Amino acid sequence: MTKKRFISTTLSVVIGLSALGVAPDTIHPIQASAATINTQNNQQAVEAKADQLIKTAKSLIGKATYSNTEYKPTFPYKFSCASFLMYIFEQNGVDLATYNEDYMMQQGTAVARNQLQKGDLLFFDSRGGNIPNHVAMYIGDNKIIQMADPTQKIVITDLDSKPYYTDSYITARRVLPTLMSSNPATTGDKIVEKAYSLIDKATMGSVNNESSLRFTATGFIDYVYKTNNIKLGTTNLKDLMNKGTTVSKANLKKGDLVFFNGTKGSKTPSMVAIYAGDHRIIIPNSNGILTRVLFVDYYDEHYITAKRVFSEGASTSTTTPSVKVPEKSTASQTSALPADKIINLASSLIGKAKFGYGYDEKSLTFTSAGFTYYVYNQQGIDLKSKIASQQAQIGKAVQKSNLQKGDLIFFTNGGSKITESAIYIGANQYIRLKTNGSVVKENLNSTWANKNYKTARRVL
Repeated sequence: MTKKRFISTTLSVVIGLSALGVAPDTIHPIQASAATINTQNNQQAVEAKADQLIKTAKSLIGKATYSNTEYKPTFPYKFSCASFLMYIFEQNGVDLATYNEDYMMQQGTAVARNQLQKGDLLFFDSRGGNIPNHVAMYIGDNKIIQMADPTQKIVITDLDSKPYYTDSYITARRVLPTLMSSNPATTGDKIVEKAYSLIDKATMGSVNNESSLRFTATGFIDYVYKTNNIKLGTTNLKDLMNKGTTVSKANLKKGDLVFFNGTKGSKTPSMVAIYAGDHRIIIPNSNGILTRVLFVDYYDEHYITAKRVFSEGASTSTTTPSVKVPEKSTASQTSALPADKIINLASSLIGKAKFGYGYDEKSLTFTSAGFTYYVYNQQGIDLKSKIASQQAQIGKAVQKSNLQKGDLIFFTNGGSKITESAIYIGANQYIRLKTNGSVVKENLNSTWANKNYKTARRVL
C-alpha cells in the first residue's frame, strides 16, 4: 500500500500523461512496460491477493443486484460497478478508500492493455471520453469480472466479446503493489497497518484511554505512532503541525501527517490525517476512523501542509528535550470537524431562520436550498447555487446506505424534479428548512422522506 518510489523518468512521464487524461495505450510500449516493474518486492503477495479478490468476486455471482443509489454489503447485496470492487478489495484487506471510478483511476500505476495481470482495474467511458463511468477487474485469460448492469448483474466477460470493451476503453491501473506493504515492510507500512487495524476497534471521544482504545483525534495519532516507537511528544494539534520536516503534497510518503484547516486559507489546523499511500488518508474524527482520497474537493481546498515525523528504519522522538511545552486542556485538543460545524450552525437556526422566496441573510429568510447554501457558505464551502436541483450536481454521488454527516440530501416533494435540499446529521436524521416556514430535524424513515427521497451528494 505504499507510495511508489521513483522508478525512472519514463514511468514518471507515463503517470503524468495519465493524470492529464492521455490513455497510456497511446504511449510507446517501452514506456508503458515500466508499469510492470514491482519496486516493492511483493509480487508473490500480490499474486496471492489477486487470487483472493477473484475468489471473493466470483462468490457473489447470483447473490447481488445492481444499484447506483444504494450500497448493501450484506446479503442480498446491492452494488454499483465501483462499489462492487471497493467491497471485494475491502473484504480482502486492501483499501481503495473510494467507490468513485474517477478517483480509482488515479490510484496505482498505468499499465498497457497487452500487459494486464490479475487484479488490475480497467476503466471505460461509454460516452467516448476520458471520464470513466464503468470499472471492472481483470481476472486473467483476457477476461474481466464486473457488476455490469441491472440485467446482467455480476458477470465474467471476455474482453473480445463486444466492441464496447475496445471502443469505450480508457486505461488500466495496477493498484495491488502500491496498495499493499513492501517486502520487507517499511516503518510507514507499519504505521498505516496499525491505523487500519484500529478502524473497527477504536472509538473516538474527549479523553484518551489506551486500555479501552478510546481516543481524541490527536490521541489516536499519538498512539499509532507510539506503538511504532515514534514519540510525537504532544497531543495538541497546533504543536503537532510544528513537528518533523515539512514535505510537499507531491512528495507524500506513507506515514506522513497531513493537516487541514476548517476555513479555506487559514493556517490553523482543524484536522490531522495519516497519509496511507497512493493518495489515501486515514482520518480520526467524531464518526470514527475513516479513509478517504485526497482528490476530494474538500481535502484539496483545505489542505495546509504535511509533516514527516520519522526516519525510515529508526526509532524516533520528535520532542525537543530542552523545551518542555505544557499540554493544553483536553477540550482544546480537537477542533470541531467541518461536518460538525455545519450541523451545529444548521441546528442553531431552528426557530430563527424562516422560509421565503428569496435569499436574505440579514433576516435569515431562505428557500430550502438557500438555507443549505447559507449554512455551507458560512463554513467556506460554496455550493455554487441556491437552487436544489443545481446543488444536486456538485460534489460526488453517495448512496443512501452510505450517508455521512454533512452530506447533502435531496427530495422531490411529490413530483419528479428535485425541489428541496437538506443536510444529513447522522443517526438516520437530517435537518432542513420546510416550506411551511421552519427549520426541523426529521427521520429518513418517515413517510414523507421515503416517498420523496431522490439522491445525495458528498461535498466535504
